Amino acid sequence: MRINAVLTDDLLKRIDEAASEQKMSRSRFIREATEKYIAEHERKKEEQRRREAFASAAQVQDGLRKKAGTWDGTGEIRKWREKAP
Repeated sequence: MRINAVLTDDLLKRIDEAASEQKMSRSRFIREATEKYIAEHERKKEEQRRREAFASAAQVQDGLRKKAGTWDGTGEIRKWREKAP
């Protein structure tokens, strides 16, 4: 699909130079650059989603730790094991 875009003269010159160095057309260069930019944008969004999920999980864990107080889960498991036949 064809589109119209407004670019500064300097940017267009830089695009043409880079495309020429890589022996590709201006259109191909812009298409590949756009695809790389979008892939990087999506990677950053996923990274942010993971950070937020981790932070949320850490908050839940901290809440459970506070709620448990001085309860020793490991000690309880040891007691259960000792009682098991």
